[in-house]
Amino acid sequence: MFLFSKMRTTLAVAAFLASSTSILAAPVKGGGFLGLNKASGNETTKTYSAVFSKEEDPTEFYQADHIDKLLPSCVSNAHCHVNKAFAACTFDATQDCSEAVNSMTEISTMNEALEVRTYATLTGSPWGLQRVSSNTAVAGSSQDQSFTYTFDSTGNLGQGVDIYIIDTGVRTSHAVFSQGGVARASLGFSAVDGETQDGDGHGTHVAGTCAGAKFGISQNANIIAVKALDDTGSGSSTAVLSALNYVMQQHTAKKAKSGFKGSVINMSLGLGGRSSSLEEALKSVNDAGVHVAVAAGNDATDACTSSPSALGGSNSAVVSVGAMNIDNEVASFSNIGKCVDVYAPGEQVLSSWNTGDTIINFLSGTSMASPHVAGMMAYFIGQDPTQFGQSPTALKAHILSTAVSGAVSGSVGGGNSLLLNNGASGSSKRLVKNYVVPGQDFSVHSTDSPVRL
Repeated sequence: MFLFSKMRTTLAVAAFLASSTSILAAPVKGGGFLGLNKASGNETTKTYSAVFSKEEDPTEFYQADHIDKLLPSCVSNAHCHVNKAFAACTFDATQDCSEAVNSMTEISTMNEALEVRTYATLTGSPWGLQRVSSNTAVAGSSQDQSFTYTFDSTGNLGQGVDIYIIDTGVRTSHAVFSQGGVARASLGFSAVDGETQDGDGHGTHVAGTCAGAKFGISQNANIIAVKALDDTGSGSSTAVLSALNYVMQQHTAKKAKSGFKGSVINMSLGLGGRSSSLEEALKSVNDAGVHVAVAAGNDATDACTSSPSALGGSNSAVVSVGAMNIDNEVASFSNIGKCVDVYAPGEQVLSSWNTGDTIINFLSGTSMASPHVAGMMAYFIGQDPTQFGQSPTALKAHILSTAVSGAVSGSVGGGNSLLLNNGASGSSKRLVKNYVVPGQDFSVHSTDSPVRL
């Protein structure tokens, strides 16, 4: 499993004492390795994720309660997922056993665990809403809260669009997610045993930028919390695959109903390297019509070197997002390169926080840039669900075409120099200035920690 946490680069694997065995049979399509047995107790096992060969509809070829039977008997702790986008299993195995699994004709790709991390650092304000709705630079202090958010009211700021926040959870009771007594945020799924709330704050902040009143791009969209990272900000590839499976099941069920507009995923997290299994599963979900925005990463390096940001650029319809500051400069920490599609506000971003229903906080990171794009996806889907609702390719092209070219200064590593923009250009049908939640006064969370990793 790939372990997810904040900005660490250590390799993490789940190690267990097990034992070795020899491979006694070659893989047979649909038959697994019947001759393999569990080892005797001397060899270390590790955790792996495997994606099965892509079928037109995996649910017609594989069954969730039987797919683990395709795996050899030497594996343990197998957990499998089957949906209309992908079929995958995570399991523990010895080296010999993992090689046997990897050679099966049913397996498309397989990986050992790496660390996954959220992309955020502390300090930071909602200047970003003005920056993404104007062709001109933003003047003033990033700590100010009197900027102007200009938008086209067609589509009612993403109303009816579902945004899935795969993260540390969301404080769904926060004031920014409830207008007129109507709650727009809900807990959809938790892959973390015993945890349903956001004990970290990262996911709540991200959700606020996507769709919170005052702070969000699409202030009427639905927020669905999908908790894949625990309250320390860490998680595993098994949890992320479970999260993607949940989103795909929800998308499949909802798109068949009248009034459905679209599904968006925000993933403000990343690995300390590449995972072909995670990338294949995510790309399959994206190909099935779910829009995906991902953080480019905070290592000031090539975004193509880590997952899921490597799916950006020409590699898929996933949108990989770099961070910039109020001076239109690429943030010093932001990953760059040809896998970064667009840059968005990522320094000193103000949004909702997890310690109270009226608490807000400043964060910096590509984690803060990505939800600007996820919110923008919902914004454009709300305007034209027929054209964009289930076409990530068309929506990505639209996002790139409305972005301001050449507006970002600093090295982009040979990639795009595009700044996210909603196409309003400061003169649209409806103007909202310093929009606040009626009857609410917000308090800024204070911290003694200057940098969050």
